[in-house]
Amino acid sequence: MMAYCDQVFQDETGKNRRQSGSFLSTGWFTMILALELCEEIVVYGMVSDNYCREKSHPSVPYHYFEKGRLDECQMYLAHERAPRSAHRFITEKAVFSRWAKKRPIVFAHPSWRAQ
Repeated sequence: MMAYCDQVFQDETGKNRRQSGSFLSTGWFTMILALELCEEIVVYGMVSDNYCREKSHPSVPYHYFEKGRLDECQMYLAHERAPRSAHRFITEKAVFSRWAKKRPIVFAHPSWRAQ
C-alpha cells in the first residue's frame, strides 16, 4: 500500500516522495483509502491549499495541545519549504482539490470548492 501511495504522489506531483524528502500525511492515506472504498467522500476539518494565502484566516494551533507554538499555516509553510523529512500538506491539498473536480469529494467544514 505504501508503494501504491508513493506512486500516486509521484504521478500527481511529478516528485518522487523519497527523493523530495517528503512524508505522506495521514490525510493522504485516508483519502486514498476512502477513494477505494466509498462512492462519495465528505471531508471535515481540512482547509484548502489556498487557505494560508488568504488574509482573513484565524490563527489556530497546529495541534490543539501546543498553544503558543507554530500555528496551522506556519506549520504548513515550514513543512512545504523544508528540504527533507516534511509533510507536503499544501501540495497534498492541491491534489485533493484536483481530485474533487473529477470525483465525488465534498469539503464540508470548513466549506470550500475545488479550484
